[in-house]
Amino acid sequence: MTSFPRLRTASLTLREWRETDTLRVLQLFQNQNITRMLTSKPHPFTKADAEIFLQKAMPHNLSEVVNWAVELKGEVIGGVGAYLKQETPEMGWWLAEEHWQKGIMFEAVSEALRYLLLEREYPRLAADAFSDNAGSQALMRKLGFVHTGQGMGRSQARLAGDYPTEEFAISPLDFIAAQQLRVQEAGL
Repeated sequence: MTSFPRLRTASLTLREWRETDTLRVLQLFQNQNITRMLTSKPHPFTKADAEIFLQKAMPHNLSEVVNWAVELKGEVIGGVGAYLKQETPEMGWWLAEEHWQKGIMFEAVSEALRYLLLEREYPRLAADAFSDNAGSQALMRKLGFVHTGQGMGRSQARLAGDYPTEEFAISPLDFIAAQQLRVQEAGL
């Protein structure tokens, strides 16, 4: 795969990260309500942290990792990533707090899942969330992810120690079934 998979939805663009995103990343990750739900983002979050994030997030080997910046009306408001090197690739995402509970991450992750499961034909993807992150867990269930168990994880933005996590996985059939259910519920 040589070109970055830029994706579009009705209201969003999922595009590659750029060096010009540094200040926006810094601004967004200075919100501990976001970073405490992520494993690898410290609090406080510095400009050096933003530069390191972008070095890792910008396109490199697309067979190993794909990270999308999520844009709404030309402004970066979050990110979706897939780490593809593992036996079961893992996904993660985050969103600016002012956009929580508006369906934006459902729209973004749905498009990323469509691409990864149906175009790239991964047989299964995994994701997890801290047990106190009810929003991400509800999103995963709505998307068709199936709860597979519990684990433990760490967050650089929380006090030292392990925190319980909820683990999920999704297959192409799970994703298609969830999409069909949403169409039926909408009466389309």
